[in-house]
Amino acid sequence: MNDKRINLLAKAPVSKAVNKLAMPAIIGLLVNAIYNVVDTMFVAWIGTEATGATQVVLPIVLVATALGLGFGIGGGSYLSRLLGEKQIEKAQEVTSTLLFSGIIAGIIFVVINLLFLEDVLLFFGATSEVMDMAKDYGFFIVISGLFLIVNMVLNNLLRSEGSGSYSMVGLATGAILNIILDPIFIFVFDMGISGAAIATMLSYCVSTGLLLSFYLRKRTVVKMKLSSIKPTINLYKEVLVIGGPTFVKQILFSCSIVLLNQKATEFGGDELLAAIGIAFRFTMLTTNIIFGIGQGLQPVAGYNFGAQNKERIIKSLKYTMKLTAYVVFISFLITFIFTPQIMDVFKAAPEVKKYGIIGLRYMATGIIFFGFANTITIFFLAIGRGLESLILSIARQGLIFIPLLYILTYTFGYKGVLVSQAVADILTLLLSVFLFARFMKLNKLDKEMNLEN
Repeated sequence: MNDKRINLLAKAPVSKAVNKLAMPAIIGLLVNAIYNVVDTMFVAWIGTEATGATQVVLPIVLVATALGLGFGIGGGSYLSRLLGEKQIEKAQEVTSTLLFSGIIAGIIFVVINLLFLEDVLLFFGATSEVMDMAKDYGFFIVISGLFLIVNMVLNNLLRSEGSGSYSMVGLATGAILNIILDPIFIFVFDMGISGAAIATMLSYCVSTGLLLSFYLRKRTVVKMKLSSIKPTINLYKEVLVIGGPTFVKQILFSCSIVLLNQKATEFGGDELLAAIGIAFRFTMLTTNIIFGIGQGLQPVAGYNFGAQNKERIIKSLKYTMKLTAYVVFISFLITFIFTPQIMDVFKAAPEVKKYGIIGLRYMATGIIFFGFANTITIFFLAIGRGLESLILSIARQGLIFIPLLYILTYTFGYKGVLVSQAVADILTLLLSVFLFARFMKLNKLDKEMNLEN
């Protein structure tokens, strides 16, 4: 079983390798995105204020995601390279230590957010109209943050060793369970928005337990042991070189959502806030597919970087770009043509629908550019180029997006709120292409592999 997974990374045609590793991630993430859309749909049926409340709580979820992805993607990249170098014992230490680290980070996250929940929600853009619902929803979402962080760590470690099918099962199980529990807790038990949050918490708990069981039952390439937990400075340094940019990207994403929420309430009230929440979650259907494709590229490129196989790295990158192109253009056409019908599914109020149609079309356009930029970022992550990854991460949600948000809202009002992310995605792709072209022109891939050797 282990030899087959290693052979997939090392020798199988790159299209087969990327597809096989990406497909479980795509299915799992797509099911998760469908859950988010369905969850938002059920919440939207409660009312505009409920949808606004979930948008206010979103930055809390993104902070938990940042912690999980920081450890998970950083550790996953390191793990792929160690496997490529045949350092199995070291890979075992990385896996065991990062699970332990994720649990500790999750506990700290829950305690801090529960202590200061109302202050956090006020800062994140909660108005007096949505505060009560945001507190009810946020309480259980904060608790679920512990499971989300550990879930993200385990998912990325499993994918990086070639066990993508296990990752898919964990993600899909949690998402499907959530879709089933949502209407039961919201409508049957008449728990409203609190019911949606409880369903999410229980689903993350089950999903995380399932992922952990694969390690406990010795079904994985890399085994996990208490004796292998060795939180050394060097280990965290290797993880943070790659995980750091991802963490920064997610934190900046959270900050950008906070600012977006604040500008939405300033220029369009709870209606614009709700519209952004609907549009953002619907576009997750495409962005999660893009992320899944990238997760197919990362272990292939990372392993072959460790194995000194330049030709295979470049082939896997080209194939991933081609696959991404198909996804983003098909998504754009579907979303742009059927935008009014999409908003009708959420039973959006007239003002919410007006804002949502504009926002969805802008976001669908931006995703085209985001898809290619994300692939370049994943390439840099896979080969251990933390600096380029950090630059691109800071640019998209920080250096580019935040100034744009203020400039565009000042110039165009509520339309500036809705178009800012799309413009940021266009500019980020231009920066990505520049950094990639410079990297290849200077022949840095050969130099990095020689240095690694």
